[in-house]
Amino acid sequence: MSRAPWLAVTLATAILLAGCSSSSHLAAAQSAQPSPSNATPTFVASPTPTFANPTPTSANPVPTTASRAGTQCPAVQPAPVFAPSAASSGRYALVTVSGTTDFVVRDITDINHPFTVSSLGSQVDYASRFVNGGELSSTSDQSIGLVRMPFSGSPKTVVSACGSSPSAWSPDGTSAAYIRGTGNIQVQDFHIVSGGQDRLIESMNSGFASGCESRACADRWDFRLLYSPNGQYISYVQQPAPVLRIWTSAGKLIKSVDGSPATMSVWSGTTLYWRDDKGVETWRDGVETLLLPGVSWIRPKASPAGGQIVYETRDANYTTAHVFVLDTTTGKAREIAQSRSEPTFLDSRDIWYEGERPCAAPDPCFSATVASGAYIFDLQTSTEYGSIITNVWDVWPHAA
Repeated sequence: MSRAPWLAVTLATAILLAGCSSSSHLAAAQSAQPSPSNATPTFVASPTPTFANPTPTSANPVPTTASRAGTQCPAVQPAPVFAPSAASSGRYALVTVSGTTDFVVRDITDINHPFTVSSLGSQVDYASRFVNGGELSSTSDQSIGLVRMPFSGSPKTVVSACGSSPSAWSPDGTSAAYIRGTGNIQVQDFHIVSGGQDRLIESMNSGFASGCESRACADRWDFRLLYSPNGQYISYVQQPAPVLRIWTSAGKLIKSVDGSPATMSVWSGTTLYWRDDKGVETWRDGVETLLLPGVSWIRPKASPAGGQIVYETRDANYTTAHVFVLDTTTGKAREIAQSRSEPTFLDSRDIWYEGERPCAAPDPCFSATVASGAYIFDLQTSTEYGSIITNVWDVWPHAA
């Protein structure tokens, strides 16, 4: 792959503010699987949204970026109302694959026979997220704002003309949250879209920064807005302009820390995890606990089945990456791979990650290592095999 996901995310943030045997797993990973000619993916029906006036239509278009320039978003404005998402048994991943830079949705319900559901080109980006088992949301076109769309990419529903990235959706797909720059580089706004309204909840310190010159810097840099798996809370943890917030889903502030070293947050079950200078901390029902002293985890991801978190660490000299899996019930972590990075769960059994090797001329060396292939690790058999996936941007279902 041409560059690591952490580099793509870091640079863009600065600008904008798979049970089967291991042998069958191996066969599935060796080549791209086209969509079977006799199999048509079944999607969750997209609920028809209702709008409070005015409804964005061709006769009443969404303002362009130019027409919005210098204009503050209203504290309260009308928004669509979405019915709860229908249940889905499918598993999907928003990825890029070898041979193309297009963003694609892959059906990984049967990890042995994955196939591409749709190729979305640039209609989505690294910050796009699954809303449910049939829809995505995106802010890739800043002239439109936050939109919601079926996997095919059309039609698009404007959720908020002011919507920006990072954004997140409630587990039932009825509400969204987003962080928006205000034009003042010192201030950013937190919005919740729910019940037919887009409401400004809080103005906070800005996350604007000029960029990173090293992997050490990039591995602290994070802007992560998340709903808890039960939908009761929304968290926002950002670096380098340090902010830690936890709200109820209705927008009531529960925890607020500016100047916190907190970064790299993730929810699993009813617990929020993050890393600070002491190690990995947890917050549950208002109680904060140090779980993994001295551990500096990087971009943790929780299992869609709950109970596990996968993460990366680095040696002190940044020459070797290590992948660990944390059992959230016991609080114990075990190493599953070395010289592998950017791990993420594809399902409760299979973890995708990127290979690494030492950087040497003529490599473009941003750090001591460079990407070298991609792999899937089977937790049940401890087997690793190659993958055509070059980046994983989001997976459905989300963490439980």
